[in-house]
Amino acid sequence: MKSIKTLIFIFCLLFTTHAFSKSYEYYQKTLVHILTEYNSDCQKQVFEQEIQIAMFHLLDAVLSQLRFELSQQKKELFD
Repeated sequence: MKSIKTLIFIFCLLFTTHAFSKSYEYYQKTLVHILTEYNSDCQKQVFEQEIQIAMFHLLDAVLSQLRFELSQQKKELFD
């Protein structure tokens, strides 16, 4: 139960803070550039790529946390 709560907390924390890992200016410049320079198909592709990258980083962080928690539980069992 504790690990589930920790997992949910980490998921929420990472999901809400991932957007801030890149600067506000980056997103502002990217968005303006995409909306003014690209057609709708290209815009869709760029947004999908950003979402995929963000989800990859999020899942990677969650899996890293799970590995850490499992290693801690394993240490507790064998100590």
